[in-house]
Amino acid sequence: MRHPSVRSFWLVASVIATAGLVGGLLSTRPTAQADDPKPAYVGADACKKCHFKQHSSWKKTGMAKTFESLKPDVAAEKKTAGGLDPKADYTKDPKCLKCHTTGYGTESGYPAPPAAGAACTPAEEERMKLNQGVTCEACHGPGSLYGPYKKDHPDFKRAEIEKLGAVIPKAETCMPCHVKECPTMPKDYAFDFEKAKDAKDKIHDHVPLKGQH
Repeated sequence: MRHPSVRSFWLVASVIATAGLVGGLLSTRPTAQADDPKPAYVGADACKKCHFKQHSSWKKTGMAKTFESLKPDVAAEKKTAGGLDPKADYTKDPKCLKCHTTGYGTESGYPAPPAAGAACTPAEEERMKLNQGVTCEACHGPGSLYGPYKKDHPDFKRAEIEKLGAVIPKAETCMPCHVKECPTMPKDYAFDFEKAKDAKDKIHDHVPLKGQH
């Protein structure tokens, strides 16, 4: 028969070991640390791998095509009505790019136009390609961190992916661009988030998620 002190020792050791195991499992969940890598924009095609139906429906919307409207002779009627020159090229106008691209002016988003006479670097050209138009990440946040995490953790919680840069869209997410100041907006324009999020010509189809998050 074991001495009581021996039994106590093994009981304490068992508790410590269990706590260490639980702690190790919990450490696989994201934590907001100062030295965590910064979320980066990866482009809509990265989202398509897991959200094919949403991506396919988004491609047909005005959000996906909004960069095209900056090109000469595109959306000419709306430009004329707004006092813009329909023959002009607005694809390098910062006032337009901030809302017709994704992540404009950020390290990984659509880059600001180079200075006069300067050329874009290959990296900048790639960022332009990835971030033209209002992509998935314009509404849901840059996906370099939360995208892989969701794939590795099917039971993820919203609070976890929000720490990794995910955004749950709400009216405030859209308001910076849905403003009357845009020349092509109607004079009586008033943004209605609840109506806009259900308009199929505006955003992607809503496909039920697997599981509760």
